[in-house]
Amino acid sequence: MNPAQVIINKLIPVISAFNKWVSPRRFCTPIAAILLLLFAITTSSGTVLAAAGDLDPSFGGDGKVTTAIFSAAQSSATIYAIATRPDGKIVVAGSASPPTFNDSPAFDFSLARYNSDGSLDTTFSGDGKLTTDIAGGQDYAYAVVVQADGKILAAGSSNINAANSLNHFTLVRYNANGSLDTSFGNGGIVTTDIPSNNNSELLSLALQADGKIVAGGRAHNDGVTNRFALARYNVNGSLDSTFGVSGIVTTVFYGFDDSISALGLQADGKIVAAGQAYPGGANTQFALARYNIDGSLDASFGAGGMVTTDFYGGNDFCRSVKLFADGKILAAGSAYPQGSGTDQVALARYNADGSLDASFGIGGKTSAEFSSAFVRRWSAAAQTDGKVIATSWGVDSLSGFDHFLLARFDATGNLDSTFSSDGKLTTTFFGSQNQAFAIAIQLDGKVVAAGSAFDTNTSISQFALARYETSDNPVPSVMLLSLSLNPNSVVGGNSSIGTVTLSAAAPAGGVVVSLSDNSALSSVPTTVTVPAGSTSADFTVNTSATTTSATATISATFSGVTRAATLTLNPAALPTPAAPALVFPAATATVAQPVAFDWSDVPNAVSYEIQIDNTSTIAAPFITSQAVNISQVTIGSLPSQRLWWRVRAQNAAGVFGLFSAARRFTPQAAPTTATLSAVTVNPTSVTGGATAQGTVTLTSAAPTGGVVVSLSINATSATVPANVTVPAGASSAGFTVTTSAVTASTTATISAALAGVTRTAVLTINPIATGMNLTVTASGRTGVQVLSNPAGINVAVGSTQSASFASNSVVTLSVSNNRDAIWSGACSSGGNKARSCTFTITGNASLTANVQ
Repeated sequence: MNPAQVIINKLIPVISAFNKWVSPRRFCTPIAAILLLLFAITTSSGTVLAAAGDLDPSFGGDGKVTTAIFSAAQSSATIYAIATRPDGKIVVAGSASPPTFNDSPAFDFSLARYNSDGSLDTTFSGDGKLTTDIAGGQDYAYAVVVQADGKILAAGSSNINAANSLNHFTLVRYNANGSLDTSFGNGGIVTTDIPSNNNSELLSLALQADGKIVAGGRAHNDGVTNRFALARYNVNGSLDSTFGVSGIVTTVFYGFDDSISALGLQADGKIVAAGQAYPGGANTQFALARYNIDGSLDASFGAGGMVTTDFYGGNDFCRSVKLFADGKILAAGSAYPQGSGTDQVALARYNADGSLDASFGIGGKTSAEFSSAFVRRWSAAAQTDGKVIATSWGVDSLSGFDHFLLARFDATGNLDSTFSSDGKLTTTFFGSQNQAFAIAIQLDGKVVAAGSAFDTNTSISQFALARYETSDNPVPSVMLLSLSLNPNSVVGGNSSIGTVTLSAAAPAGGVVVSLSDNSALSSVPTTVTVPAGSTSADFTVNTSATTTSATATISATFSGVTRAATLTLNPAALPTPAAPALVFPAATATVAQPVAFDWSDVPNAVSYEIQIDNTSTIAAPFITSQAVNISQVTIGSLPSQRLWWRVRAQNAAGVFGLFSAARRFTPQAAPTTATLSAVTVNPTSVTGGATAQGTVTLTSAAPTGGVVVSLSINATSATVPANVTVPAGASSAGFTVTTSAVTASTTATISAALAGVTRTAVLTINPIATGMNLTVTASGRTGVQVLSNPAGINVAVGSTQSASFASNSVVTLSVSNNRDAIWSGACSSGGNKARSCTFTITGNASLTANVQ
């Protein structure tokens, strides 16, 4: 409050008493003159008389704006979320429904964008507002954020499966003009079922610095229990697999009804989720959880990452969370003192470790009561001075109408009497039903509350916004609006012009904006001054030469607001390389293989491309685009015929020079070398003691002197010779595999090796078929039996029976009456229930069947 206003406030009672005395004496005129003079003093700046909590008349003419999404009677629209832009524009999101004549109106996502004066921004969707139907069911947008590129992300829930009324997490991204962003999800829309085939509702959003999206809400994991539910998405809308399990995290507090209503992101990347948890049989409580960047709970916060807070033993609902630079966390919502009949706005402030901050309110908690019969829901925002403004709506017990409610608390948790005289105020639009769900503070410090208002004259429920002053004697705030670069891409060594733009003309003395950059290839002055009366100023970005493309981020900061722009630095254009001179093979030469090609070095060349073909034009080279980084290469396996070759050079910028002239040469026929193709064994299964015949095969006939192939085997029950010789002119040779008796089936791997090439074959060695005893013990449920297939076992529960089966027989055991059993021993189900168990008997065996 300015000094003149203070004087008036002190003089008003004195003047009033004096007027009563002078009025019969006709001294009113001088007193009136004095009052007019003081009034002129207090209003000389044009805005001095405004006080914290007053409606801002520059917004909609009286501080209030309403917007009908549909024009017909009985249509409905409500704002649930609000976001502000640096240019003063306001984006709201919620739901809207056209008139319906049944109990199931079809609600769609609905958005609107307003100019700073409250008028609809017609550059958005043509008329400033839009609706989006997700899947034909009920769609509600509960959260909205504006990205740095101007795109708008709205999120909430949508009824994807109308047959069973299941809701899914739903995100929709719009371009700055209101059109759907088709680079996001499926045509701009993403839906996520958390978990599969159950209900889930998205209620809050947060945007990470890397562009990833964190969404929070609740999920019915078992169809009954609600849990904290988090999902993180990549920039394109796909789930981020580095977060939780396939991008999703759920958290249980007490095992009943838990829900996330708000999200906050710490500077270290940790995620704070706030909402409520129900302990069962008691009261709903404030609930907070903090997560590490990978989605795991942060054990340094509260008890294992979780904190709950009770106010008065009644139901408490947390709706907002605000994070402060000192690590403290503020949660806001409502608390119900049992028996009072009236909900209260409730705030709790926590230290960085999750403990309540004793310096705030009483033991970290504070609340305030309105005269309304009920306070439905509170949403809060924090000012830069640490004060907190909360909004909700409540039913007036006298009129029965709902009103916007606002309350402001100071940094210690007390109601701020400088705001609307007692820290509280109410606002009505059409004198009927007014409901506030969202609040935001603009860069100039003004606060915007948003929700819905019902116009009794038109019977339309409309978007409703009100803007309030937050300080006495407000003056136009000058904020850093943007930073731009022209051009935003230069060749290293050249300069670019940066421009900082303010939201209003700089005051006397100008505005000094700090500058910085993050690259050794660029430099900016430490500051740039916007002269008094101007809204922008330019500065020079100098750069250095570079051999590769690089980027530099230029940052401008003023009054706590930072804007950034990216400058791309490109290497200077390089000369086009000359055509190389061919050295070897000489023209028309006949050369041995492999051929060592050589040519002259070319200035500015970083690589070369060689082409070879059987025509002089090299129209379709069979060796094409083979790149090397030196001026020679060796190539083998060329056909023995007349060929032509040529080479060209490439510089660091990727630019190719001209090809050399094509040169003819003839490679000599390459000597053929027989290599190992395969090793086989026949038969592939024998009884121990029998033999099998192995065969090695070459890729071509063995040369003079033959080819010796090395042999080995990995089983003690079988042997092979150390090697086998493929005679000259032949392409294969055989060898004998000798086996010995085994008691159980054995697998032997035969390996053949030649000139670094190894091939293998597998031989199965079986025991001589004899009778094997199987013993089965049945326990558990009485009155049933365990049977075998093939027949032999028929044992009742509580008994043991043995039977003989042929070695290597496949035996299946099952329980009569189609019962489950837990099988152990020779036929194990691993502790799980199973109807049957199948195994191969290779020796005497025993097992237990525990019938369930």
